[in-house]
Amino acid sequence: MADVAETTVPEVKEPVEEVTKAEEVAAEEPEAKNGDSKEEPASAADGDFSKQERAIIRQVEYYFGDANLNRDKFLREQIAKNEDGWVPLSVLITFKRLATLSTDFDEIIAALNKSDEGLVQISEDKQSLRRHPERPIPEHNEERRKEIQERTAYAKGFPLDSLMSELLDFFSSYEKVVNITMRKHYDKPTKSYKFKGSIFLTFETKDQATAFLEKDNKVVYKERELLRKWQIDYLKEKQEEYQLKSEKKQKKKEAKAEPAIELPKNAIVVFEGAPETVSREEIREAFEKVKDFDIAYIEFNKGDTKGSVRLTEADAAEKYISKVEEGKLKFNEEVTLTLRKATEDEEKTFLDKAVEFMKKRRDFSRNKNKRFGRKRHGGNDNRQGKKSRAE
Repeated sequence: MADVAETTVPEVKEPVEEVTKAEEVAAEEPEAKNGDSKEEPASAADGDFSKQERAIIRQVEYYFGDANLNRDKFLREQIAKNEDGWVPLSVLITFKRLATLSTDFDEIIAALNKSDEGLVQISEDKQSLRRHPERPIPEHNEERRKEIQERTAYAKGFPLDSLMSELLDFFSSYEKVVNITMRKHYDKPTKSYKFKGSIFLTFETKDQATAFLEKDNKVVYKERELLRKWQIDYLKEKQEEYQLKSEKKQKKKEAKAEPAIELPKNAIVVFEGAPETVSREEIREAFEKVKDFDIAYIEFNKGDTKGSVRLTEADAAEKYISKVEEGKLKFNEEVTLTLRKATEDEEKTFLDKAVEFMKKRRDFSRNKNKRFGRKRHGGNDNRQGKKSRAE
C-alpha cells in the first residue's frame, strides 16, 4: 500500500527531504495533529475492491505507514499507550480523513480484511488496529533519507487543479508507487496553498523508479506530456539555480554599493610655527600665495602651532615645498611657517580620518535627501493644514 503526501514545498535551496504540511497545524510544523495530516494514502493494489473499500484501505494503511508515523506525534503517542501497540478504532475514526470515508467499524474492518499488504493487523475483538510487529518502522536517519531519494522521481506537467484521487488512479498502473507528494506553494493573495503542477514519486525499489524514468514511450497525463527526472537531479538543478540567483543578487548589490573614496597620495604638507591666534582662513591665505596649487582641506584648530594642508593633486607636496625658499612659507612680516612633507604614518592617519569624515557626510546628505523627498511629497497637506489653522 502506498503512502501519499500533499506537501507544501518551498523553493529548494538545498537537497533536503520535503516537509509535509499538517492539516490542522501551521505549515512549518513537521508533525500532524490528531493523526490528520494534509495527506492521502495511495491507491490499493488492483483487486476485488469497491471504490469505498480502496479509499478506506489507503487511508488506514497511510496512517500506519512509514512516512506518516515518522512525523505523526499524536498517533505515536496513541500507539505507546498500549503495550502491544493497539490503537482503538474509536480513536482512529476521529481523524478527519478517515471519518469522511466511514465511521462504521464493521465497514472499516471488512475493507481492511481484503488488503494483502500485511501492514495493519486487526485485533480479535475487531475494535483496534496496529502496525504489524514484523513491519517495524525504519530508522529515520541520513542513510535512510538518501536511500529513499535514490528511488524517488520528479514529474511535472500536471494541471494545477489536479486531485490526489486522480493521481492515485493514474499511477496505480505503475509498479510500485509507495508515496506521492503533491508539491505546493503558499499563495499570498488567497492565503492558501496551491498545487505547483509537479510531484515527487517514490517507488518501492530503485529498479521500479528507473523503469518509470526510462520508459521509452511518453508519459501522458490528460493529454499533457510529463517531464520526468530523478529527484536528486531536480534538487541539484534547483540548488544550482539558487546559487546562480544568489550570485547575481550579490553582484547587483555590489554594483549599487557606494564607490570607494580614493584620496591623492603624497599631497599633504605639514606646517609648524603658526601663531596661537591665527585662524584657519589665515593659514589658507598664506598657502594660496604659492600659485598653481589648489587646497583640498586644512587640518588646523585655533590655538595650535602645527597643522596640515592637503592639496588636491597626487605628489603635490614636494612640488609645493620646492616653490618656497628653504621650505619656509612667509606668513607675515614677522612669522614664517616651516614646511615638510607628511610621513607615511602621518599621511595614513590623515587620509583615514578624511575618508571617514567624507563617508559620514555622504550618508548624512543621502538621508537628508530622503527626508526632504518625503516632506516634499507628503508635506503640502500638512503645511496647508497649519495655514488654515493660523487663519
